Amino acid sequence: MHNQNDGLWEWSVFWHSNQLHSCMPVEEGHNTLAPVWRDFFQVLPPGATILDLGTGNGSLAAQAVSVSESKSSPFSIHGVDLADIEPSRYVAAADKLLAEVSFHPRTAMEHLPFEAQSFDAIGSQYAIEYSNIQESVGEVFRVLKPGGRVRFLLHANDGVLKDRCRQQYDQAQTILASDLFLVTTELLAALIEAETKNTQTAIQEAEASILRVKNTFDMLQERFSDEEDRSLIDNLFAAVRSLPGLRKSYDLQALTKMNEDIQLLLRAQAKRLLAMQQAALDDIKVNEMAEQLRLLKFECVSLERASTATGAPCLGYWLSGEKPLIHEVSQ
Repeated sequence: MHNQNDGLWEWSVFWHSNQLHSCMPVEEGHNTLAPVWRDFFQVLPPGATILDLGTGNGSLAAQAVSVSESKSSPFSIHGVDLADIEPSRYVAAADKLLAEVSFHPRTAMEHLPFEAQSFDAIGSQYAIEYSNIQESVGEVFRVLKPGGRVRFLLHANDGVLKDRCRQQYDQAQTILASDLFLVTTELLAALIEAETKNTQTAIQEAEASILRVKNTFDMLQERFSDEEDRSLIDNLFAAVRSLPGLRKSYDLQALTKMNEDIQLLLRAQAKRLLAMQQAALDDIKVNEMAEQLRLLKFECVSLERASTATGAPCLGYWLSGEKPLIHEVSQ
């Protein structure tokens, strides 16, 4: 497991699970903003070079790959992330979705390791706002080719995703403050002790441990009875409840480690959810970012609310622009 003193610990932990998306809205198994990204990539010429900022496990890069397959010459796609990413190792579908992508872990957006004018298009999906925006946008301008296009999807301070992050953060903190992981560790030990010794005392202790775990789950279920978004709760509870059933395959030490890892992952999730809330931009800050693009001489700068349909909840901001063509000076 990762070093919690590492400032990127929570993100590395998250991306070292089988997760393609970070906080992308997904409805009925579909990425609801994918068509917008595919339109962005579709206008690029065959063989175009693309950079995905804050790529994580390649959710945005995968959209570029899906368009690249229709081109006569495939795109050259790069993804950078400050976390310790390795999608080929941790994402089950990486060999199919992401084989064409070159990933660059531990790479800051503020200091991109690419030559000037390297890319035809640069995208960022809920990522660039985590960086020093002024420095990152300057780097974007440097590595973008003349005539190149940028498109950023940004967290909104009043967006539905920030609200979901706040709810899930509160859920995670409530679970971490409970006795759930402690009583689960005690239950695992008591069950194995009862099955090994088969004494009345050991059996009674196992029964008492079962009751303590049940009471803890009941208390948490009551606490979360009115929650609309239960994805974090249900996934966490399912993982913890699965542990006793694994005791035929694993010893107590291994099961205890699994329980500790689930707790550690929840701590990482809580830190990540807090960071996501803090990265959200309000109207003033996102307009300042748009103005920064204009000061760098980006053309066709466009800022608009992101949503999946008219009247749908706000998912953030779309910020787009183009780097001007450099005209040769006539002799």
